Amino acid sequence: MTELKKQSNCQNGIGFVNQPCFIPAQEVLHLVGKKWGIQLIHLLRDGNPKRYNEIKEELRKGWKEKQISDATLSDRLADFVKKGIINREVYPEIPPKVEYHLSDKGMSLSQALQPLVTWAHDFCHGNL
Repeated sequence: MTELKKQSNCQNGIGFVNQPCFIPAQEVLHLVGKKWGIQLIHLLRDGNPKRYNEIKEELRKGWKEKQISDATLSDRLADFVKKGIINREVYPEIPPKVEYHLSDKGMSLSQALQPLVTWAHDFCHGNL
């Protein structure tokens, strides 16, 4: 199959699932599908920088029956920072001040996730 044909099939959403075009989508879904991933992206979508404890408290407010651990929050933040989804800004102060906010790539991801979140809500409530 020529590269042009593969690209065309990928853009049209047809073809075999093992085609290279599906791999990036699978990687992104794996990243945001990790525990608390979507919630973290959703929380930071307003564009306002937040400190670690602010993020932790906001996530805990929304989920009374589930609580995010410090280890999980640190891991998710590190994952997203490494992938360029979240920016981590360190200020040269004592005590140290660190803020997190979505990068442009993260904002784009947040917008792309919204239709999926809406679909999932409808699916879970039997509206499909």
